[in-house]
Amino acid sequence: MQIKLCSMMSSMTATLSILLSLTSILSSHSHSLSDRPTLKYGTAWKKDATSGLVYRAILSGFRHIDTACQPRHYNEAGVGEGWSKAAKELGLSRQDIWIQTKFSGLDAHDPNNVPYDVNAPLEERVRQSLQKSLDNLQTDYLDSWVMHGPENNWDDHFKVWRTMEESVDEGKVKQLGISNFYRLEDVKWAYDNARIKPKVVQNRFYSESGHDVDIRRFCKENDIEYQSFWTLGANRGAYQHEAALEIADKYNVSPEGLFYAFCMAIGITPLDGTTSEIHMREDIELLERLRSGERFFESDEELAVIGDALGTPSWRADVDLEEEL
Repeated sequence: MQIKLCSMMSSMTATLSILLSLTSILSSHSHSLSDRPTLKYGTAWKKDATSGLVYRAILSGFRHIDTACQPRHYNEAGVGEGWSKAAKELGLSRQDIWIQTKFSGLDAHDPNNVPYDVNAPLEERVRQSLQKSLDNLQTDYLDSWVMHGPENNWDDHFKVWRTMEESVDEGKVKQLGISNFYRLEDVKWAYDNARIKPKVVQNRFYSESGHDVDIRRFCKENDIEYQSFWTLGANRGAYQHEAALEIADKYNVSPEGLFYAFCMAIGITPLDGTTSEIHMREDIELLERLRSGERFFESDEELAVIGDALGTPSWRADVDLEEEL
């Protein structure tokens, strides 16, 4: 019995030592949650695995989490369970985790699973969605709240947006954003007519939209964070060709890691939805290497090895390599 007890205590001590070591490493960095570049852990399509994956992502070093109040594609309550469990184990507070969620309009939901009263006025649906998110995420505020997609007309858009602005006035939300807006004129109209300006544009990063060159330029000019999703899946040809693989080998990163580095070099914050703990740790190591000042592209020409393979002319969006890196 004494031998078994000693063995158990030794195992628990080793586990605690690993957690304390990880906490020490992560807390030693002086970066704030608002620093860029960053990677945000994306939680779409993870269903019942969401809680465990978010938990492991935070233990691996992620501090930014993206989700949505849209049960069809997200398990928002699982995000709340995962981050709170990880934070408790690591001794982190709510302020150490950056949480972003979204209001999804009626058309985006499974009719049998809508997180608000479908018969309520639009403004009330927005308020109910926010309260549901706060409850699901086990928090009393959001770091970022995003309109998941355009409404059917501008009148409804601004009904939603004005209600979202109220949440900032009330201290329930720190910033607002928009998602799935692929026409520059729509982004400009939403921005110009907002009392509280969007600080996020989150879009699919793919060739069909021209990789949002004009929208990304507008974001840069107005200090808006451009967040990308479907980042790896839609652009495999840009980082799996021979010249790209040579650069990845040169900097000792995976091809996928190199593409994330490329995105951050041109001012994009990628959503990272990996389900692999190994890749989680690799991606956080990549982020820390970038934040420490390491450069993954020695020249504009080397950056273009990836960019030109996107197949979108003027993919840079007027990016200055020296400025960004």
